Amino acid sequence: MSPVLLTLLMPGLLLSTPAPTSSPVPGFARLPLEERRAEIQALSHERLVELFETTPVAVLLEAGKAAAAQMGTYESRVVKRERVSGKLLKPQTIHVTVRQEPRAVRLEVLDGPAKGRRAVYDSTVKKNELRAREGGVLGLAGAMWLDMNSKLARGDTNHPITHFAFTAIIGVLEDCFKKGEALGGYARKNEGFDGEGRYCITFTAPEGGRNLYATRARICMDPVLALPVIMEIDDAHGPLERFEFSDVKPVAQADFSPSSL
Repeated sequence: MSPVLLTLLMPGLLLSTPAPTSSPVPGFARLPLEERRAEIQALSHERLVELFETTPVAVLLEAGKAAAAQMGTYESRVVKRERVSGKLLKPQTIHVTVRQEPRAVRLEVLDGPAKGRRAVYDSTVKKNELRAREGGVLGLAGAMWLDMNSKLARGDTNHPITHFAFTAIIGVLEDCFKKGEALGGYARKNEGFDGEGRYCITFTAPEGGRNLYATRARICMDPVLALPVIMEIDDAHGPLERFEFSDVKPVAQADFSPSSL
């Protein structure tokens, strides 16, 4: 087996319990994408399945944080659907650009409700505000500053704009699993690879976990990106949110200036 893949997944082969969040960041996720791709392609399908099956979710998420940090600034297409204020909204397709440090996010709704809406957040400009412009005729009124946790900014989402970054998403998942551990831990079901080559795992909340953020969480990891690119979250009331990321890639330059809207 490749030494780099061994570095990534050895904690999963040796530990029967999830690795602590203070465990060393797996080296594999720090490699450039093409080197990661070569490492993955060198393994048989059976061996890759075995490695995913035996790796604790804490290690997979730790690798995801390292991979996201390694990309620096990146873009992605996201299809999301959320239940907000008790109502399951229609899907939205969004183009997202993220700068890891200092944190900045730019998004544009490409399809679905609020099509044409654009928003930009730059922590170096205003830490708790974003600038947004609606699509169509409403956009003629111009862009406006909004508190990123206000009802206007979060009318169609449960999350602030900063949660579109993979590191933030992974942080939400880590917090969820940590709270579940106090109740006995989530039950894990390895589904295997789907038709797009993503490894999927379903987690079911322990007894007494009705009030957890997720009573069921389905996560699909892209082996090369080392990132969770599909997240399906159910709470005690049913489907809560679905996020699917595609076309994830680093970008050399991105404009996060408020005036760009």
